[in-house]
Amino acid sequence: MNIIENFSTPVTGEYDVIVIGGGTAGSVAGIAAAREGAETLVIERENYLGGMWTGGLVNPIFDYRVKDGILIELIEDHKKLGTWGGFGDSCFNCENMKRLLEEKLTAAGGEALFGATFSKLLMEGRRATGVVVECRGGRRAYLAKEVIDCTGDAEVAASAGFPFEIGRESDHLCQAITLMFTIGNVDFLQATCNDLREMVESALEKNDTGYRLPYMRPYIIQIPDSRTAVVQLTHMRGYDPLSPEDMSKALSEGRKQAYDAVEFLKRNVERFKDIELLETAPLLGIRESRRIVGEYTLTREDCAEGRRFDDEVTTATFGIDIHNPLDDSQQCYGVKRYGIPLRCLIPKGSENLFVAGRSISGTSEAMASYRVTGNCAAMGEYIGRFAARRSRRKQK
Repeated sequence: MNIIENFSTPVTGEYDVIVIGGGTAGSVAGIAAAREGAETLVIERENYLGGMWTGGLVNPIFDYRVKDGILIELIEDHKKLGTWGGFGDSCFNCENMKRLLEEKLTAAGGEALFGATFSKLLMEGRRATGVVVECRGGRRAYLAKEVIDCTGDAEVAASAGFPFEIGRESDHLCQAITLMFTIGNVDFLQATCNDLREMVESALEKNDTGYRLPYMRPYIIQIPDSRTAVVQLTHMRGYDPLSPEDMSKALSEGRKQAYDAVEFLKRNVERFKDIELLETAPLLGIRESRRIVGEYTLTREDCAEGRRFDDEVTTATFGIDIHNPLDDSQQCYGVKRYGIPLRCLIPKGSENLFVAGRSISGTSEAMASYRVTGNCAAMGEYIGRFAARRSRRKQK
């Protein structure tokens, strides 16, 4: 077993492509790289792939309708399993998503390392040579020709000193955080999701208890089980998404908000009198944290004007959706179908480190559009294939 020079960390493996973070972007990046024939490792701190799709309980998949590739393949697989539909014909079963992602990665020849936390990026000048992780076996090093940062927080890029920005430009505060939760025994008969939301809003207006939901535009999202719904309702504000202490407090606050909200719904909305809380999400829904400074920075104007680029990795249509970090207000702005250039996925000054997901190079307002899971998956697929092809060229 090799030992990394200057410190006693064993080199456990060597790969063409290493993906740090097996969430929406990272799992798809790993599948795409492995399908290109690259020796691929996806390193994930949780014990499953999918991130917000699975541990975050995030439904629906936004911005999938103008996509192709692995994202649409996953949707077709859910349809075959009978686990696609629900709200806006855009929702899926989270447990089946775990299964499908893992099966596809394995079938392509890729590997997943679960329960491993990123620690350090190994560098030679501007070139990444591997990563160090902490896991059950202790500290391990894995070498790679290409590295993809899909942590969502640009952890890998930031650790190596590549520049980044955080939060909105005026004060660096980040959007409100949400903890999704699921409820069972929901009566969806002859009622749409919007109907149910209106019932909740009406109950809030009429109730005399003084109770107020933390987010006054609740969404009850039917998933492909007619008696089950995912609820977007909790909002935690004023927390630093990079602080472990703040995130611990946000998790506790989110769970309390979920418990309180379910009790309110049971007591004040007739349609919900028999509901039960099934699960609060294992993962926080963090909308915003670090954004790398890349070779190009996508702007609100790019999104609003529908700008296209010669090097675009995908296109996006989801509107700019800003959940205020200080109060219950929400700002939404329309966009025209715009391109996301490859240059946004390359940290400025990097030779072989790439980023995919919400932490690519863009302004806070632009990020509020491209951050949704359909776009993250598409970015991941492109950069996975791109990195794999680069690694093959290095072998020649």
